Amino acid sequence: MSIGRRALVVCAVAVLAGCGSARNDARDDFVQQLRDEGGLTAAQAECVVSLFFSSRSDEELKAFFERPALTDAERDEFARLGERCADAS
Repeated sequence: MSIGRRALVVCAVAVLAGCGSARNDARDDFVQQLRDEGGLTAAQAECVVSLFFSSRSDEELKAFFERPALTDAERDEFARLGERCADAS
């Protein structure tokens, strides 16, 4: 499953239901995906997801999780976030 697919449902529910804890669930699921599928450490994944989520609204996250693939801009952003978080421990 591609990054963000499992979190799609959780995030969509968060936006539609207005449930604050669902955003946290989506965040936690995305961290786990980066660890499982991306090979990041727990600290690195937490860092990347925290930075990614902090600059996005629920609507923007929903749109991100609904797309079947990363955009070029998102790939570039994740590369930059990965570099920033490489030394996270």
